Amino acid sequence: MNLVLTGSTSGIGWETLLALLPQFDLVILPVRNLAKAEKLIQHLPQKEKIVLINLDLSNLACVKDGAAAILSQLDAIHVLINNAGGMYPGGKRTTEGIDLSFSSNHLGQFLLFQELLPALIKGQAKVIQVSSEAHRIAKPPEQDFSLRKSTSTVASYAKVKLYNILFTNEIKNRYASEELSAYSLHPGAVRTAFGSEASPWAKGLIAFTKLFFISPKAGAATTIFLATTAKKNLKNGGYYKNKKISSPSTLARNSKLGKALWEFSLAEIRRVFTNTGTAKK
Repeated sequence: MNLVLTGSTSGIGWETLLALLPQFDLVILPVRNLAKAEKLIQHLPQKEKIVLINLDLSNLACVKDGAAAILSQLDAIHVLINNAGGMYPGGKRTTEGIDLSFSSNHLGQFLLFQELLPALIKGQAKVIQVSSEAHRIAKPPEQDFSLRKSTSTVASYAKVKLYNILFTNEIKNRYASEELSAYSLHPGAVRTAFGSEASPWAKGLIAFTKLFFISPKAGAATTIFLATTAKKNLKNGGYYKNKKISSPSTLARNSKLGKALWEFSLAEIRRVFTNTGTAKK
């Protein structure tokens, strides 16, 4: 079986890698910093199973190239875990002119899924999105899916965590007939370097609340549970907390909003690649 895991070089992603490495034949790790990743994995048992791929989710061109590199290594993916993400200052843009939080936490993941889709279908894959209970404070995106009007770090983060769940639901709606399944989860409030690029106000809030945070190992438990539990024992499209099914917010269950986000995401990808002279297939 083959695993693709983003955000594997720290925090719950690292703990997820340690737990799942023995259970897969090939583990693909898309990473932003190849040197850091190479140093981290060099002493791991079974490191020969690991393939590192240069991929920055905040850069769509890099995602496209990275996805092609992944597909050169395999033709079937059995589990895709979208663990990478972060909290960034509201209004911060990528080199492609996209809000950094939107690109890193949603659009890059969305494009990665689209590019890997043939291999995901062949592997009848599980797609696992690491979301957050922060999605519950998200306000309706209305006409600002891309967060261009958002200047609040916390509000932007809440919306992209909402998008993770809406994206999960749409995968189920569109691809259940292809035997794809999708799940989202809240890992818990985890004691990691999360929020290191957030605004000063958000950093202060995170630093205070870390007094009550759980360990990265505990935070990875639900991801590991979803990756290793038989599909027949899971709810396709389900949102999980503490390894149990939970009900997300009303907005997160809005199928019209999920469809609108999907269509907007496709259009945004086409816009970016058209503007750069590389049309999205």
